Amino acid sequence: IDDNFVTFNYTQLPLTSVEESLRSYRFEVVTDVEGANMDSTTTYQIRLDNAVSTYQKRMDTWLSKMSLLQQQENSSGLSQSMNYPPKPSLELVLKPVQHPTTTNASAEGIKISGFSEGENGLLVKYTLLPLKNVKFSYSQKGEAANTKYNYKCSYTLQAKMEVTDPNNTVLFEKIVGGTQIKSLGKYKSTYDFAKWYMNNRESFYAQIESEGRKAAVSGSGSALDSQFGYINKSRKAEMYSVKKYKDYDYTDVILAYDQTTEALLKVGESRDRSEAMDALGSARDLWLKILEESNLQNKKERINAKISAMIWCNLAEIAVWMADFNEADNQVSKTMNSGVFKAKSHIKGEKSFYADQKNRWEANFE
Repeated sequence: IDDNFVTFNYTQLPLTSVEESLRSYRFEVVTDVEGANMDSTTTYQIRLDNAVSTYQKRMDTWLSKMSLLQQQENSSGLSQSMNYPPKPSLELVLKPVQHPTTTNASAEGIKISGFSEGENGLLVKYTLLPLKNVKFSYSQKGEAANTKYNYKCSYTLQAKMEVTDPNNTVLFEKIVGGTQIKSLGKYKSTYDFAKWYMNNRESFYAQIESEGRKAAVSGSGSALDSQFGYINKSRKAEMYSVKKYKDYDYTDVILAYDQTTEALLKVGESRDRSEAMDALGSARDLWLKILEESNLQNKKERINAKISAMIWCNLAEIAVWMADFNEADNQVSKTMNSGVFKAKSHIKGEKSFYADQKNRWEANFE
């Protein structure tokens, strides 16, 4: 078997197709944090009230014990200081850091391929959600006086991306963003870090919320483009021919391979592949003609099971670009059921790509 790679261009079709008159877009970025701010304020007040209540109860008990001890001292003239209970302290309840209701996060740099910026098409709206799941961790490195504590922080910040048309019909929505990791530097002790955090808590939270918002929006570009864009891409497809086997003549196989290569190079000339259809059909006919000799039981035949399976792989690739997905599935099934490991491995790696191409074609032309 002669393994070859054919590199050709094609247009990746969108998963959601819109009318040509709507192929423009604009962005809007807003926040949805007021509810979270109210909840954190309410929780803070509850914790503060509980802390004060607990403190008052403990102080009541402490004062009663101290009163008895003082009375004993007055009666006996002996100090009871060894029996003094520790004086309660009021628990420190930190005020919550409020989520900013405004943002400087923007969708600058995000584009939808095949669209233009404009007011009369799609609205892409990002609703920024509150920062959550802030966690700190450290790794200890070095020994003795050279010991250092390397701190990092993980947090989650997401946004709801919603795409609507001029009639306010929701065409697509997705939660974007996720977990981010931020390095916080090295400290000589865990107490040094605690001191830094105490002095920089509010500004630190503001910083990671700002960074997380920007990352959530900017990281959504590929998902948005994949859903709506007409993306010019390059594919490197593995195609098969035959080097040599016994004294057989494989001129027809080489001709079919050359025809397939020429056909695939035309795929990128039009979004609907119309420019390539005739050439792809001719290449397929050549392969099918060769398969008329196929003998799966006798490995000494010119077109034996191994060569047949590799041709099925070629036919599956051709069928996908002809949008003949039933035929593609047929060739994939035959290959997967064959005993040819190389062919099975190849087609297994292509199944998800073929399924994606089918979904995209049906979204635009069915």
